[in-house]
Amino acid sequence: MRLEIRDGDWSGTAEWCGPGEVALDITDPGRREWFQRYFQSEDAFLTGAVDGAEMSVERPDASEEAFIRSAYRLARYSYEVSRQSDGARSQARAS
Repeated sequence: MRLEIRDGDWSGTAEWCGPGEVALDITDPGRREWFQRYFQSEDAFLTGAVDGAEMSVERPDASEEAFIRSAYRLARYSYEVSRQSDGARSQARAS
């Protein structure tokens, strides 16, 4: 799963290669370090029914599904994220 990440004129890619492994093609050292921390940090969220909600934690690099969820959350930081999926382009951006 390879994603293109854009912010204005800047762009880079992130690819989930396997559990705990995200390959980054980002030339700027500061941005690369930020994305490394982003994809390695744990994210906590509530799951389950409203009356029985439980706290769940996952690392964005733990699975392909976690990677996709975390990549699209990059829209919170004004990044645009897109991927190729069966010939269709999917995209998320902050509104």
